[in-house]
Amino acid sequence: MILGIESSLPTFKTVNFHEGLNVLLSDKNLTSTDKKTRNSAGKTSLVEIIHFLLGADCDKDSLLRDKDLIQHTFKGRFRIGGELFTVERGGGDPSKIFLLSGGEDRQELPKKIDKSSGLFFVSYVNWRVFLGHRMFGLPPNDQGTAFEESYTPTFRSMFSYFARRWGSGGFVAAERHAEKQRRWDWQVNLSYLFGLDWQIPFDLNKVRVREKTLGELRKAVKDGALGQVVGTVAELRPQVAIAQLKADKLKEQLAAFQVHDSYRELSRRAAQAKAEMQSIARHNISLEENLEHLEAALQSEKPPQRSDIQQLYAAAGIELPGMALRRFDDVGAFYESVVSNRRIHLENEIAAVKAQLVEQQGRAARLDAERSGILKSLEGRGALDDFLDLQRDFAVAEANAAALNERFKAAEVLEGETTKLEIDRANIQRRLQDDHRLRSGVLTQAIVIIAKAISRLYDDRTGRFVVEATDNGPEFHISIEGDRGGGISKVEIFCFDLALFEVVTARFGGPGFLLHDSHLFDGVDERQIAGALQLGREATTGKNLQYIVTMNSDIFARLPMPEDFDVSTVVLETRLSDEGEAGGLFGFRFG
Repeated sequence: MILGIESSLPTFKTVNFHEGLNVLLSDKNLTSTDKKTRNSAGKTSLVEIIHFLLGADCDKDSLLRDKDLIQHTFKGRFRIGGELFTVERGGGDPSKIFLLSGGEDRQELPKKIDKSSGLFFVSYVNWRVFLGHRMFGLPPNDQGTAFEESYTPTFRSMFSYFARRWGSGGFVAAERHAEKQRRWDWQVNLSYLFGLDWQIPFDLNKVRVREKTLGELRKAVKDGALGQVVGTVAELRPQVAIAQLKADKLKEQLAAFQVHDSYRELSRRAAQAKAEMQSIARHNISLEENLEHLEAALQSEKPPQRSDIQQLYAAAGIELPGMALRRFDDVGAFYESVVSNRRIHLENEIAAVKAQLVEQQGRAARLDAERSGILKSLEGRGALDDFLDLQRDFAVAEANAAALNERFKAAEVLEGETTKLEIDRANIQRRLQDDHRLRSGVLTQAIVIIAKAISRLYDDRTGRFVVEATDNGPEFHISIEGDRGGGISKVEIFCFDLALFEVVTARFGGPGFLLHDSHLFDGVDERQIAGALQLGREATTGKNLQYIVTMNSDIFARLPMPEDFDVSTVVLETRLSDEGEAGGLFGFRFG
């Protein structure tokens, strides 16, 4: 229960609450026009302050961090689990919840002393853990429990159903306390509150995470991040086999390619040709020197002359007889024969050397041509290029086979995971169906409360509350027949909240109050508003519970309440107004 809300701000209007129905009214100035509203009177701000004192986050855009409010604190008096607590919190240091009274001996509320004020405080995180335990039966310490994981029931999310916030879109749909609330959040938290197996939607969210990963993979495929479109397993299997066969064949050809019999052999042959050409050149020098010597010998080779022999003998003082001269002729003829034979030999030798030179020069020319061809082949389209071309073809084929194989694996993952996800969703739906059958009692309780409320609010309409087990988790639907005008969707939210309030109070104790901002009744017929207030009073009076409503005074005055309805017992002493600067909750206008 909420006993009172106050502030260190001197102009703030303290609001005290009591058991049963509490109506906080906002008056309209007689001089106000229809264009002037009371949205700045502070009715919605009161809801924000209650959330703030009960552990809400306080980011830079929070109302309590406004420059005109940040130096002030707000104080709340609450009865939590039968124990009275007075807590204080300010936007200047929102991480600290000051315990002015209550919880002195509770170990689950580890307290520290604030050096500047000397007051005890607890962290807003520990405060929320304590509130979750006392109001909703959450474990006092989630370590070692299923609640320590993400996507599990939380105090702040569950509490927000009992004090819906207009600024968060809390009046858009019955099953959501915020317009941007995620599906897993309301499924898990509502399942927990209604007494269903919350771990089923918890497990379903794990499936959603896998589906998200799968979706990202599909997107990567579609956007080309994985190369080409993946395709199906059936389509890719033959493509992979053919591409791998081609790569293997090229690999075998590459392994069998005798590069040493081609490129290396040609390189060695070119070097050998060069060496042979050098040897021929050296040999030709020797042959040319020999040829020069032979030609010189041939020119000097001739038989001795008769006159020369005679002079020789005369110089020796010898007179040759006729016989000697005859023999001399024989000797001359002999020498002529020898010289002739030698000249013939020299000529033959010269011819042989010249022939050998011609042959060597021809061989050198052939070697030079061969070497030039080899070098040209190696530089152009020779064995090396063939080898490199084969390597390139193999690299392309291997890369193509690898890419196809990756696409094949991705297709297997996509198809396999898709099938598994479909199976997992079907299993979750079956688990949900079994759970709803086993826990039909708790569902029936909520269904009956809502059905009775609708029948009280409408004489001519029926409605129903359906909790459906789908492959996308539990779906909570409340519907009242008829068109969607006349604020029917808002009445559906009221009936839903009333049923949740009664179920949770019976199961856990709950927060002890249900709080509705006046926005809930925008567009609702006055007869249904009157009926809702009576239902709220009946659900809380005499039970240490509260139904708190903020409302414009002119609307409240027109409500067709029964004759025995004592207004003075439900309207709070504090009243808000749009008159002047001081009429609102804070006593001045800001922002």
